[in-house]
Amino acid sequence: MPKAAFMSDITASLNPSQKEAVDQLDGPLLVLAGAGSGKTRVLTYRIANILQKGAARPHEILAVTFTNKAAREMQRRIESIISSTSRGMWIGTFHSICARILRMEAQELGYDSNFTIYDVDDQIRLLQNVMAGLNISTQTLKPRQVQYRISDAKNKMITPERFDKMAMDYTDRRISQVFYAYEEAKRRNNAFDFDDLLIKPLDVFTRHPQILERYQTRFKYILVDEYQDTNKAQYYFVKQLSAKHRNLCVVGDEDQSIYRWRGADIENILNFGKDYPEATTVRLEQNYRSTTNILEAANAVVANNENRLGKELWSKRENGDEIQINRCADEASEASQIVEIIRSEVRSHNYNYNDFAVLYRTNAQSRAMEDRLRRANIPYTIVGGTKFYDRKEVKDILAYLRVLVNPLDGVALRRIINFPPRGIGNVTQQHIDDYATEKGISLFHATEEAANITTLSATARTKIQAFADRLLQLQKKLLTDNAYIIAQEVAQVFGLRAHYEKSTLVEDESRLENVNELLNSIAAFVENEGEEATLGKYLEDVALLTDVDRWDPDHQAITLMTLHSAKGLEFPVVVLSGMEDGLFPLFRSLNNPEDLEEERRLFYVGMTRAMNSLHLLWTNQRRRFTGEKAGMSYRNTPSRFLLEIPAKFKNEPTVGTATYRQERRSSRPRAAIDFAEQMLSADSTYKIGDWVQHESFGKGQILGVEGSGSGTKLTVLFQKKQLKKLIAEYANLTILDS
Repeated sequence: MPKAAFMSDITASLNPSQKEAVDQLDGPLLVLAGAGSGKTRVLTYRIANILQKGAARPHEILAVTFTNKAAREMQRRIESIISSTSRGMWIGTFHSICARILRMEAQELGYDSNFTIYDVDDQIRLLQNVMAGLNISTQTLKPRQVQYRISDAKNKMITPERFDKMAMDYTDRRISQVFYAYEEAKRRNNAFDFDDLLIKPLDVFTRHPQILERYQTRFKYILVDEYQDTNKAQYYFVKQLSAKHRNLCVVGDEDQSIYRWRGADIENILNFGKDYPEATTVRLEQNYRSTTNILEAANAVVANNENRLGKELWSKRENGDEIQINRCADEASEASQIVEIIRSEVRSHNYNYNDFAVLYRTNAQSRAMEDRLRRANIPYTIVGGTKFYDRKEVKDILAYLRVLVNPLDGVALRRIINFPPRGIGNVTQQHIDDYATEKGISLFHATEEAANITTLSATARTKIQAFADRLLQLQKKLLTDNAYIIAQEVAQVFGLRAHYEKSTLVEDESRLENVNELLNSIAAFVENEGEEATLGKYLEDVALLTDVDRWDPDHQAITLMTLHSAKGLEFPVVVLSGMEDGLFPLFRSLNNPEDLEEERRLFYVGMTRAMNSLHLLWTNQRRRFTGEKAGMSYRNTPSRFLLEIPAKFKNEPTVGTATYRQERRSSRPRAAIDFAEQMLSADSTYKIGDWVQHESFGKGQILGVEGSGSGTKLTVLFQKKQLKKLIAEYANLTILDS
């Protein structure tokens, strides 16, 4: 079939807006793709069009997706359309694309190409070592707090030098010390953390313009999905790579920008027209997913946001059922109601369990649901809970494999040097550390030279030498054996499976199952990747996995997940729980317009996951952990988002309790204290809503008052979004007039 005719057949299946986006090949293009409007279809067909028209060869196309699963699906679809391989095309997430660049350019930064990618757990372990070396107490300065601050700085492209200059107090100065030392420790370990994957390629491009020019020349067409959720580093990465050809197509929806808390900047999509004045804008507004009632209700809610480019989704689908809003007595009642919804929908529409998703704002909400689903004998799977690759027994084996690939990885080596126990205790390890520091060598090289560490006993030197020799023997097999064979040998040679097999603990049975499952996953990887099934590639794939990548949509079970994890998915029936002010939207967003708009966008995302039925639940009271007290029940008010849904689209039946009264209208001004109304104190000195001044934290507003007299505790939101719990008697607060 001639190419022109073939492409005509493709575009014939597209609606006019989709066709326009697929045909507009040259120059910058912004595709504003509403929920369920077929953006993946547009991206796929656009790439097929580029290839079929000969505008570029596969290796000259770069496509950035939101998840690894989306990347694989896009590649499969492209090949089915063009009936040939897309081999050579770069398709992947920002992190995987950047990791690929770093594998080729790492030497320009003083790294080897076999670097390790550290997750948060690895970062914290390294920070603990760094802080110990700086004599900084991990009791007064928590490593997790330091990790968060460093990650936040990197997302904003703040270097250690700039962080040091910006340090305002003692804590910041200490974190600055750790920041410098942490970066140097990573270099010695030949490791990058997750944030480095985004910013280090920019370092390479800045230091070596000729390398940037090489990539600019190569990628004639660049396509970016979910552009509304790009951060500063990703923005500059795309801008630099597309500077030569300017054939940049970004697809996104400002109404679904939900990752501001981790550095995403909605301004990237809002200002695309300013960055690229010659850009064409195409709006995809026909929704193929949801019923009209769900869609128009979602439109009405998100229209309350001011920070948007604007679009009006529509559907040819029927009106469908009204959105069901239920008030429950408490979280246990809510969980029971969810079970009843599932049973009713299954009876009425013959749904399967994998047709249901229960979404919530915070992971902690799943506990009551899990209890009730188990009692009801309804299978469920959690996306975003305890991840398989985060389990100790799995991370232990992965640490062995990491050391084989990257012997400089001291974090991984410390994890395995005495597991399973082999008599190399903390004192012995400290002697090895001291020797490595004295000689200026890696921890791994120090174990190789154990015979020379005179501070150790002869027995200890023998044990360490035996451990190092086994690692070296297996390391030689990296050139001849695939990842599965090596992993099997690791589990056997170092007694990892045997350690759990001989255990009498019940929990070790499941740990052994996880070890076997990891080996199964490596076997599957080898089968799928063939000749490219290197151990290094497997470890990189594991490091870059997202929550959704391991989720199986065909598994016959109810899906439980946070709203953030549900991005990009769809289900016939969706249940949103915890629709209460203070929980959704979160308490901390109620006094910040930008945060509140993001919470509303998150609700919009949740609503538009539903294809046929949408159920929204809120509770009259819910137990919460407040910081000082666990298990306290608080009375709730319905989420303001429920009140923003026009009456014609919703139904509020009586379920166990009376239908809630809409005493608050969405137009009514709201303070940040709605969630804390129940905490009014008998002490008249401080009132919720009062503005106060603190010597160190500055100006703040009281959000909560607990107790009375000398024991009064205050929750205060200070400037720079610092939420503090203070004892009034010792806080030395000055009450302000406003």
